[in-house]
Amino acid sequence: MPICRSRSMAEIVQINADRPEPEIIRRACMLLEAGELVVVPTETVYGIACDPAHLEKLYAAKERDRGKPVAWLAASLEQVKALGANFGKHGRALAEKYWPGPLTLVLSIPAGPTGFRVPAHEVPLALARAFGKPIALTSANKSGGADAVSAQEAFQTLENHVALFLDALPSVGKKPSTVVQCLETEIKILREGAVSREEIEQVVA
Repeated sequence: MPICRSRSMAEIVQINADRPEPEIIRRACMLLEAGELVVVPTETVYGIACDPAHLEKLYAAKERDRGKPVAWLAASLEQVKALGANFGKHGRALAEKYWPGPLTLVLSIPAGPTGFRVPAHEVPLALARAFGKPIALTSANKSGGADAVSAQEAFQTLENHVALFLDALPSVGKKPSTVVQCLETEIKILREGAVSREEIEQVVA
């Protein structure tokens, strides 16, 4: 298992993008359970993940406004449904079309509106499956900074805050996920990213 150690003791670990090594996934889960931050690849850009119970650490690492919500990484549609998510009129069709994929859906759950993403990348999917519940996930950069498309780029800005960087080579896409808020009878595109506005409108027409 190739490991790069820095003076901060953060680690960059190479992981197979198609068949993530179970021992590496278990290690990442243990760190998340301990309240640590883990950087993971997705099919768009690299993300920084944490247990939702430890969001303060993620906000501090990114220097992010505490009033700005963080989406959750899920392993499947079923994992999102288990939280009591209300998909509204169009959310289910969008999820079935673009999950796994670069689409974040903001849905109502008992705890309040929350964004959910099911990436088309085996590493974050394996992590969410092993963790057993959705994981907080946002772009692996300082707030307002350029998105990281490699573990090394994320390492340059987050080295002192993150325990483990999972390196699966550069991400496939350069754009972040599209964010769509799904209300009872209407939708609102909050950010246009890898899925275009036209593609969203075709599904909900």
